[in-house]
This record gives sequence, C-alpha cells and structure tokens, in this order.
Amino acid sequence: MLIKPSRIIPHSAKGSFWLGFGLCLLTCFSIIFVLSPLTGLSKNFGGSGHDGYLEIARSVARGTGFVCEQGQPPVACPPLYPLFLSQMTLLPEGLQRPCLIVFQSAMVGGIACLLFRIGKYLFGVSIARIAVVIFLLNPWVYWNAKNPMTPIMQGFLYILFVFLIGSYIFDVLKATDTSQAPKRWCPAWLAIGITGAALVLTHGAMLAAAVILLFIVFILGILRRNKQLLTTTIMSGLVIVILVAPWTYRNWVVFKRFIPVAGNSGFVYFQGLLHWNICGEYAQRANESYRAAALRFLGKEGDESCYMQCYGLRDPNIDEEFNEKMKEHVRTHPGMFVKKVLLNSIEYYFPTITYPFLAVKVFSIEKLALTIFHLALWGLAFVGIYRGRGQEKSRLHTGLMLTAIVLYAIWYLPFVTFIGHSLYTIGTVPFLSILAAIGINARVLKKKAGQENRLVC
Repeated sequence: MLIKPSRIIPHSAKGSFWLGFGLCLLTCFSIIFVLSPLTGLSKNFGGSGHDGYLEIARSVARGTGFVCEQGQPPVACPPLYPLFLSQMTLLPEGLQRPCLIVFQSAMVGGIACLLFRIGKYLFGVSIARIAVVIFLLNPWVYWNAKNPMTPIMQGFLYILFVFLIGSYIFDVLKATDTSQAPKRWCPAWLAIGITGAALVLTHGAMLAAAVILLFIVFILGILRRNKQLLTTTIMSGLVIVILVAPWTYRNWVVFKRFIPVAGNSGFVYFQGLLHWNICGEYAQRANESYRAAALRFLGKEGDESCYMQCYGLRDPNIDEEFNEKMKEHVRTHPGMFVKKVLLNSIEYYFPTITYPFLAVKVFSIEKLALTIFHLALWGLAFVGIYRGRGQEKSRLHTGLMLTAIVLYAIWYLPFVTFIGHSLYTIGTVPFLSILAAIGINARVLKKKAGQENRLVC
C-alpha cells in the first residue's frame, strides 16, 4: 500500500521535528553502515579533514586541554563544539559516530521545527510545509550530520537565535502596552543571550552576525521608542559578553593577544586568495595544497607539517604575523581584494561557475551538484520575491529572509568559501528554502488559476 505524500509532509512544527530527526537518522546510518562498507566513501571519522575537532575533544576529555595531541601547543578554536564532542569520546570508539549522528539528527529536527514555525508565522502553513520538504531534500544536510564538524550545530543555533529575536520583536510590537506582552518561561533577554553566546562560541564568524542582529533590534527600539526592546537588547548583549569573555580571557593568557573566539584569520585569508588565478606566479600550483601555497606565499618554505597542527598554525607569533600581512595586503591591493570577494560570492553557492578563474583547474561532481541545487533554490526564490513585490507585508517578510541569509554568509566572503562549500551554506538553506517555497506556491497558484479560467470559459 502506497503512503500518500500528504501524510509524509508535516502539518505541524512537532511533525517537522520528527520528520527531520527520523529522516536524518535513517539516512546517516544508511551511509555509515551500508554505503561506506560497499563503496569506501566517508569512512574517515576525525582527522585534519574534519578540522581536528574530534582530536581536540578527545584531549579535552583526557584533561589535557584544547590541544590536538598531548605535547602540542594549544589551539585558538571555538570551544563549544569540542566540548560537545568530548562527552561522546568517553564512549567505546565504535559507538562515538552513531552517538554523534543521534544528537546531530536531533539538531536537524530542530532546524526543521523552527523552519516550520517561521514559515507559518510569516507566510502561512502551506509555505511552511513546502519549505521543510525543500530543506530536507538537501543531501548535504545528511552528509554533514554524520561528521564531527560544526555546520549542523551552527545552523541550528543560528536559526534559533533568529527565531528568538524575531518572535520577540513581533510579540512586543503587536502588544499595545508592556503588560500585554506574552509571559515566557524564560526571560527573552536570557534566552537570546545564551543562544547568541552559544552561536558565537561555535564559530568565530558568528560574532559579527550576533552583534549586528542585536544592533538592528536596538535601532528598532529607538525608532519605535520602545523601552522593552532597548532593555532586552542591552541585557542580551551583556549575557553574550559575560559568557564569551572567559574564553577570550583564556586566549589572552595563552597567546598574549586579543582573540575574541578563534585565530588563523590571516592564514585562512591567503588560502582563500591563492586558489584564484589573480596572484600571478604566487597562485596555487598543481599538486600543491592550499595551506602549502599560503605558507609559500608568506615566505614559510619547507614541509607544511612544521608549521601546522590539526586545526591551524602551531606558532601564535606566526599567526599574528600572517594577520598583519593580511591587513597590509588589503591596504596595498584593494582591487585584488574586491575581485576575490566577488569571486567568493559566486563560488559560495555556485562553485562550478567560477571554474575558469581557478589557479588549479579541478572539476568535481559534488561542486556541479551543489551548483545545480543552489541555482534551483535561488531561481524559485526569485520567483517568490517577484510575485510578492506588490504587497508591503510580503516585501518586509522576504526582506527579513534575505537579511538572515546575508548576515550568515557575508563573513566568509573576504576569507574563504572553497573548502567544503556545503559546510558554509547550511545555515542559509532554511531561509532560502522559505523563499523557494514561496516561488513554488506562486507557480502552483498560477497554474490552478489558469485551469479555473479555462473551465469557466
């Protein structure tokens, strides 16, 4: 007996959670227990390909601190994800990956749940249902959910942060006075602050996103002369500062430098620069890794392992040197910087389109598939934006979705987008799915209207 599609597509936020959780769990287990033994794909669990998060987590669990291996220098990485993994590393090795999959599948379910609630509130239940299905059709969600990497946690915390801020703003502005604002189980400023701090401590790029989102709320409070919004923004910001400050202080003590969350920004900048064919003889060469190319460009010859550990650079002094060289390069080569950002902006979603501009031409099926998938999403999104352009409310709500996408993505563009494209786009896909769902719904309504008109005639 066939299952009707209408029974699979969720009708509620709760149904969206269970669909996302169950589908992610089933798909990831199928990959590691069926696909991997048959094909040899995705057998690696940990290592430099996963940024060393698992190794750092094992060191934390052993009590040796935030290091890749005992005896190596400490790392300036975002701490929340290694702390999250550290508890799983206490399990027998064969159970660590299945345990990770269970927890990250729950986060995928959480993303689907929040996506449904945002879509329903702003655009209606039909859009919400379609958006959840679009998000869960993204195969890279499952590919990332089985690996010890940050995109699933980061994507979940980002959509939760946006949801908490957005729902609070709408609740406050709808109330005619403060007493009519809905009572919550947890003060809004505390929930927003804790979520924002968790987001920042998962990836350093999210610090700017959190600050700007709170700044937008603060400006809105000034424009609306709403003391409640102003107070909540200030208190949320203080909570974020209080929770992030201990890690910043640790970095100051260990590295003798002000590093709010993570280091290696200069090194990453040059890695992201040299794979474009805009640096002449200094660009990446055939059979040369991005890291080796950046080290050569920066005058560090020899085996890259002498300078690298699983997460980044071994020597904090070299890290600081590379940061200064990055600032100098931007000042002295503004045209090259702008060109890099433009190419990164295209590559972020459509890596195959930028193939002719690469210093080392490497084609992959994954990049082609990502390009096709994102082209389809953006094509449908533009249909939805175009159809809603005449209504002020629709323009506002689609503008909010675009703002959420930009605030997540823009911090990668000056640095790097080429390493694991699907890692960097996961946090934008839920909001892009809503816009694409509007486009699909607009096409369906147009088709139905055309059929009805033909019947009348």
